[in-house]
Amino acid sequence: MIQKINKNEIQNCVKVIRKSFMTVADEFGFTVENAPRFTAFAQRKKVIF
Repeated sequence: MIQKINKNEIQNCVKVIRKSFMTVADEFGFTVENAPRFTAFAQRKKVIF
């Protein structure tokens, strides 16, 4: 189910998203060195709404 989140839920959502994409990174051998912009390695601090 897709639903809106509050700003105080962003950190938890980011953790879920990064963890989910990490399974793909592991499967295909993506690392922060060879795919630094892959979602599992996202480091962006600013959130845009």
